[in-house]
Amino acid sequence: MSNMTEENTAKQIIEAALFAAGSAVAVETLMKISGLSKKEVTRLAAELREDYAARGSGIEISDLSGRFVMQIKPEFAEKVKDVAPKELTSPQLKTLSIIAYHQPITKAEVVEMRGGNAYEHVNELHERGFIELKPHGRTTMMTTTKLFAEYFGIASNDSADVRNKMVEIYRAQGGQSDISRFAFQKKLAVTEMYESLMRMCGITNYKVVNPYNPDENDLKILEETDILIMAKGYADKLQTLNPPYGGAVLEMSSTTFGDLMDDIHLIEKELGEDFTRFGKHSKKEENLNDLKELLEIYRNKALMVKSKASPGTEMSAKILGELGIGLSVDGIVVSPDYGTTKGGKKVKKGEVTFPTHKSQSGNLIKRVCEKYDAVIGGLREVDKAEREVAKKGKAKETPESENE
Repeated sequence: MSNMTEENTAKQIIEAALFAAGSAVAVETLMKISGLSKKEVTRLAAELREDYAARGSGIEISDLSGRFVMQIKPEFAEKVKDVAPKELTSPQLKTLSIIAYHQPITKAEVVEMRGGNAYEHVNELHERGFIELKPHGRTTMMTTTKLFAEYFGIASNDSADVRNKMVEIYRAQGGQSDISRFAFQKKLAVTEMYESLMRMCGITNYKVVNPYNPDENDLKILEETDILIMAKGYADKLQTLNPPYGGAVLEMSSTTFGDLMDDIHLIEKELGEDFTRFGKHSKKEENLNDLKELLEIYRNKALMVKSKASPGTEMSAKILGELGIGLSVDGIVVSPDYGTTKGGKKVKKGEVTFPTHKSQSGNLIKRVCEKYDAVIGGLREVDKAEREVAKKGKAKETPESENE
């Protein structure tokens, strides 16, 4: 850019484009309009955002990860609604905030909270493209759309980000308690394998379900479930059920202690401010600390392993990586105790194997301990055998050297 005048003009062009659009504008579009590089557009848009924030304007510019939008600040939406008829009304905003905060949520549940007028609100919100409607049993399940995120300047569709924004909007509209009150009626369901994970979080209010091969009772539970906790890699099968599952899905992994810690954080993040309605932070923190201590204990045990290992599967690599055991293509093959993967691929036979616990029941921490004990114990047995071979070899050499 040759001088300050040209830069100011470019910034004005970007500002005008955002104003004229009335919705999020991609960086690529701003590049085309202004003739600037991506780096220059991003820098000038960021400066504009700071300019509006510094002057205390009723307008804000938000960065939506590659798109920028100019919009009215939520706290002023109600005051300017008479001169901006396209803006959502306060009642519509309250209904939308409840849908976004609790999504996926049924139409019947929203009407229970907001009254009969919510039917009209839902129709308007759907026509405006803010929510998506999907059949769910005998009612309709609702979730927000990409347009919704752009409209409210939410950079991601992450549930925690959406909830925080909805609390801000709801309070700006004079709402006090309705947005979180309904959380008491949210229903959790878990597969049998993850019951011990619920206990780690101090959660007791849940149902156990088999979504992999459900019977009539399982299908009924799933139809009433808002959040389902199940093993990673099986969520797609939920759409083949009759009726298809329409709630939120949290996919868990349980191979390592790191997985279990991630699982706990994922549940906490999904529940957000409502975590205390389901679980106990003290219990959660206690178990997170226990997992960290156990991981440190096993890593110290693994320091005694001298042999290099060769992972037979991704699961093996994950375990060896967390334990910090040295790897080599010529190392001792470490594999799970099954012959094929769920996709039918043959697993390289291991010189050291660890249990994969095909049974759904059992404590997850104990399962990880058993895997780690098998890996470390198996490799140390190899170390011992190699020492014995070396010792015998040295014993044979000693008499010869003495005769010389």
